[in-house]
Order: sequence, then C-alpha cells, then structure tokens
Amino acid sequence: MRNDRNILILLLVFLISIQLRAQEINGGLLLNNNKEIMLSLESKSAVDLFKQFKVNTYKIGFNFKADGLKKNEEGEFVVFFDFMTVVKKDGRTIRKVRRHIPMPYFPGEMFLPAEAFDFIGVLSVTSWDDMEKRTFVPQLKSGILKSGKYEVQLSAIPRDVKGKIDPVTFGFIVK
Repeated sequence: MRNDRNILILLLVFLISIQLRAQEINGGLLLNNNKEIMLSLESKSAVDLFKQFKVNTYKIGFNFKADGLKKNEEGEFVVFFDFMTVVKKDGRTIRKVRRHIPMPYFPGEMFLPAEAFDFIGVLSVTSWDDMEKRTFVPQLKSGILKSGKYEVQLSAIPRDVKGKIDPVTFGFIVK
C-alpha cells in the first residue's frame, strides 16, 4: 500500500511538472533588429533621443512564442510582462527601474513604444545636480545629457509562466 502511494505521488509530481513545462515562452527584444547596437545621437538632449524613437528612427521590436498556454476568459492567449530598464553611465549604474504593473501581450511579433520603458525619464534627469533629492525644475534643467558613455538595457520579464525574453542593449557616447 505504501508503494502504491509513492507511485501515485511520483505520478502527480510528473504530471504537474509536464503541465508547468508546457506553459513556456521564449523570445527577445530588438532595437532596429539588433540585440546590441550603438546609436548616433544628433544632440545631447534626452528629449531629442525620445523624438528619434517617436519618428521610428529607432524601433523596439518585441517577439515571443508560447507553448501550452491556457486561453483566458475571452478565449485568447495572453502573457503578462513587467518591463525593466537599466541605465549606465561610464560603466556605473545610474538607475534600475522595474515596472511592477504588468502589461498583457499576445504571442507574436510587435513593436513597443519607448514609453513602455523608463530610459527617457532616467536619461532626462542625469543632469540633475542631486538625484537623491529627486528635485527637478523643468524650466532650469532641460534634459541635456552630460558627457560620457551611456548604456541602456531593456528587459521584458514574463509573469506566471516559465521562459525568457532576451533583453536588448544599446549605447551611445555624448561628447
């Protein structure tokens, strides 16, 4: 009888692991079809960089495939993601921001707006004299980037499913 119970427990664990493994995604983020890219800025302005994303000079691609997902109440396959932004200047992390309000996406290929991430906001405040005080007066500070080498990594983190979305990294130099 004990042997039967052990077999039953093993069978349940096996079935659960198959079910969990079956709900899996994989994909990646790209910037102009690259996982890593150096950008050429037209000015030192973070706002101008934002404009370049808005006029599609730079496009953030997002794609993922899903295996074994269950349909939601509306009969659709949906995966929720948190988005994370890491901004570095001269090799030092300036800010790491993770949005904990998940956004739903359907499997497939799509473009994401720059606003899905927080890099423009973070880059806009790199000129603040004291980032710890978080004081910002727009009339006095215009989002002009200080000289240095910048690196931005964008990530999409799936919620409640296994798998991984490869991040995208881009950099630029401000002289």
